[in-house]
Amino acid sequence: MRNQLVSHNTRERSQQVSLTHGAGLKETPVKDQQTGFIHHPSGFPIDFRRIWFEEKAHAETVEQSDIGLIFESDKYFKPGITMEITIPLPDETARFRGRVVLVRHNGESYEIGLWLRHRADASRARIVEQLCHIETYLRQKKFRDGPYSLNRDKLAEEWITKYASRVPGL
Repeated sequence: MRNQLVSHNTRERSQQVSLTHGAGLKETPVKDQQTGFIHHPSGFPIDFRRIWFEEKAHAETVEQSDIGLIFESDKYFKPGITMEITIPLPDETARFRGRVVLVRHNGESYEIGLWLRHRADASRARIVEQLCHIETYLRQKKFRDGPYSLNRDKLAEEWITKYASRVPGL
């Protein structure tokens, strides 16, 4: 059976935010204090869609991960549904599937907590989210300090020194 997907794209929303809130990148904590999930930085592109039908045999044999992700959505999603998220990176697009286990209403938007479906995705998700946070940090520094005083490698090292220990372990 083929999956039916409903797509929801936040890129346009992220670009709108970037015009109004200092490059669209407010500081997002790396780790959620309540759940221990990794926060996807606000303002960084993420696409997500609900998976309506999934093969039962495949769903039952999946080994659960120990990592979850939290991202912002302007749409409510019911806990228990399966979703796929895609995060565009410079060289590839990272894809992850998971089950919605948390929904928090924050005024105009929702925080969606997604428990990853595959244990193998946990390690990859940690790396992808660190890259997203580093890129967000670089953009914030560029906005605050100007583009001419930036050394990407140095700033990446700076982020790793300050924040990498906050990324949940496996």
